Amino acid sequence: MSKTDFYGYQRPVGKIEDVPALRDAYIAVFDLKSKRDAARFGLKYGRHILDITGFSPDAEILLAFEAIRRWIDGKTNYHEARNIDIYKYARKESDPIKAQYYKTMAQLACIPHVKFHALWATDFAITLINRLYPDDIAEVEKERRFQIMLLDS
Repeated sequence: MSKTDFYGYQRPVGKIEDVPALRDAYIAVFDLKSKRDAARFGLKYGRHILDITGFSPDAEILLAFEAIRRWIDGKTNYHEARNIDIYKYARKESDPIKAQYYKTMAQLACIPHVKFHALWATDFAITLINRLYPDDIAEVEKERRFQIMLLDS
């Protein structure tokens, strides 16, 4: 994979038990969407991640979501959301599920910067599903289908 392969799994994601055909289906929809569409997806998907994990959002995550809303509305530039350091929580976290949750949320927060963060966030989310439901490809398939539906809505 070359450095410019935005569609390839990013090294920090690690090993992913995935359904490649569904990831490809997500990409097919993703390619038709604007960066604003991807940011809207990110806000909805972030709420979904909160629902499936049962975690409460930290102040920084709430600030990032608000910054994304402001960016969508044309009231700020991408720096506002991107500069909120959610990764610091992932680096400090000893619980692998919570660390993966923070990594996913950090990717979502960066969508106004680069649209591909919406793709990478879904890859991080699949690793989160892998941790929540070890060896359960049916849950992975369910999550990928949800991602496609949400992005296409």
